Order: sequence, then structure tokens, then C-alpha cells
Amino acid sequence: MALQIRPIHKEHFQFKEGQYLYLNCPYISPSEWHPFTISSAQDDLNNGPRVLLETGEEVVEAPRPADWPSDEKWARYTTVSNPKKRYEKSDTGYNDYISLHIKVHGLDAPKAKTWTRKLKEYFELMNPGDKVDGNGLTKGKFPFYFTRRDGRGDIMIGRQYGPDGLPIIRVDGPHSAPAEHYSNYRTIMLIGAGIGLTPCMSILTAMTRYRWKKNFTPEILHFYWVVRHNEIESFQWIVHALTELQFHLLKLRANGQVEAKYYCEINIFVTAVPKDDVPHLPLLRPNSVGVAPSNIRPAFTADELYEGMLRPTISSKGMTNYMKSNPMAQNRFQDIWVWNGRPNWDEIFKEVRENRQHADIGVCFCGAAAIGADLKTMCDKYSSVGDDILFSLHKENF
Repeated sequence: MALQIRPIHKEHFQFKEGQYLYLNCPYISPSEWHPFTISSAQDDLNNGPRVLLETGEEVVEAPRPADWPSDEKWARYTTVSNPKKRYEKSDTGYNDYISLHIKVHGLDAPKAKTWTRKLKEYFELMNPGDKVDGNGLTKGKFPFYFTRRDGRGDIMIGRQYGPDGLPIIRVDGPHSAPAEHYSNYRTIMLIGAGIGLTPCMSILTAMTRYRWKKNFTPEILHFYWVVRHNEIESFQWIVHALTELQFHLLKLRANGQVEAKYYCEINIFVTAVPKDDVPHLPLLRPNSVGVAPSNIRPAFTADELYEGMLRPTISSKGMTNYMKSNPMAQNRFQDIWVWNGRPNWDEIFKEVRENRQHADIGVCFCGAAAIGADLKTMCDKYSSVGDDILFSLHKENF
């Protein structure tokens, strides 16, 4: 479940990518708090998309009519779903946000027992629809877009209080985490496994969408994602996010907004791939969301990446040599490579060491402790005072 929140006073909530916060829902329990890693970048809180206030659908600037007086301003917007309809600027607003991606547990139980499922059902109660659940309550269809009215009766983005008059959620944070040190390095190895992928997406978004066009560090990004085949369906939001970030980076490069020194390489390792093809859910799509027209075409679609992950054809064994000899391989999607099998950290660290541009290399890991132990061994093995190279590990176990 993806949750977007906005502090009442944005300037009072300063965080770094990789950090986390605690959430409390007074409706569920006034004293129960749960930690969640922030999945958005810091700049998302000040650079959110312009949306239609009533529906939350993203809007783009409508083309200026040829007969429009040249001495009059033109400020009209339209949605991608209905480009013929025009909206005034006052009908729109900026959806600046902090995002959290929450795994909802206990969905198979007859009644909600877990905190995450209770939170999901609480949101559903505030968005009634025509679907009736087992308790006779009506439910709306995700995504939910909440609004409120100010003292003048104008629509505002977001809702602060629930039907019981209590705050919908309360936040304690942000809190420091090891991955936040990524910005101290010019070369970084970013590694995520399982639920530990969330802080990695925050960092990846910050670098490819914001930091590189400001000439900020790190300059070189090696991102490694380890995911089990049977968990791919639950990470569909990652597939969409990677597709959008890669297209955005493609446009920045084409427009000369990102210098050639900035390098991005993303490796996805799909483990426990079944020998026989198994049925899977189709790739879901965000509801009523579009992108601005562009004369630059994306290198791949979300469906192509999703299919490549569900049916990985190239083994991860010998991946570094394969990448050198097959730059246009079938398992490559712009800067993304999809592999069948686990990563060979020995091979990977050796390749990074041999082709390094900088002496200090940050290794930020979020995931299972077993992988963290392997990475610690690799950092020690490939660091050398005599060769002027140091791999520094910042790990967070989930």
C-alpha cells in the first residue's frame, strides 16, 4: 500500500533519503507506533506534480490557442485522460508529498488483526463506494484521494482529521539510518533485498531525478536489487517507479541537463525462478494518472520490464563478462539489467574495484542479515591501503 502524506509545515520536516519515521493511527490505537522507511526523495516535498484538486489527476499545461491575444496571459490546464477539457489554474494545485510503501499483513484472515490491515480498512471506511465487504460495510476502490475545504470553502489537497475528529495519522520522525550517508561518496554501491528496497528507491529517486541535474554527488551509482520470483507481483510499484525514473533520466540526458560523468547501472537479480512458467497477475496501472507529452520516446515500457523480470532468461553467472560483450542484450532495459539467479558478490566487487574512478566507495545495504554479512566480507577483502581503495559498508538489517 502506497501512502502519501504532507506535513502541515513542510519547512519543519527536513529529512535525508534513507531515513525512516514512526506512524500512529489514533483510530486504531493511540499508543501503537510502527516504523516505516521513507520511499520518496527530499525534493519530492517541494517538486510534486500539479494535479486537479477535485480528483488528484495529474494535469499538463494546455496548448495556447493561435487566436489568443498576445498581451493576455494563458494559464489553462488539461488532463491526459480528457485533453479537450480545460481547467483554470485555481482548479489545480501542487501535490508535494512524502511517500511510504507499506506491506499489508494478514489479508487472508477473516477479520483484521494486524495493524497494517486495520490501517488499510480505516482508509477504506473514509472512502465509501459500492463494494460491500463481509461486515456489510461499503468500500471504495483504490487509489483514494482525500481533500478538505478551508475556511473560505475552497478545496485543499489532503485531509487532516478522520470522521471521529481525531488526526488520521500522527508522525514521529524523521530518524537517522545507515543509508543516509550515501551522499558522502562519489561512487556508491546501493543494495536492496526484500522490504529493504524502500530506502534504496528513495536514494535512487533523489540521484536520478534531482541531484544529478544540480551536479551533486554521488557521480557513479551501482544499484543491485535481489528479489524472489514469487514476490515480484507485490513490487509492481517498483516496476513503474524504475520505468518512470529511467525515462526521466533519458530526457535529462537528451536535454543536456545531466553531465556525462554521471553513471547509472541497475542490476535486478531474480531468485528462485521456477522451471515451468507459472500464472501471474497482470501489471496494474495507476488510476487517472498521465505524463506530459514529449518528443523523446522511452527506451522500454513498464510491461516489458515486468515481463523481463517474470521470465529472466540470462543467468547471473559471469554477468560482468556478459555485460561487456553484449551491450544491447535482451535482458537490458536502458540502464537496467535483469538476471536469473543470485549475485556473485566476489565477481561484482572485483569489477567495481578494477574500474573504479574514486578511492572511497560507499556500500549501502538494506535487507537480510545474511547478505549484510557477505557484503562485510567483500568490503574487507577488496579494500587495500596499498592500492588506495576503501569499501565502507553502511548496513541496515530488516
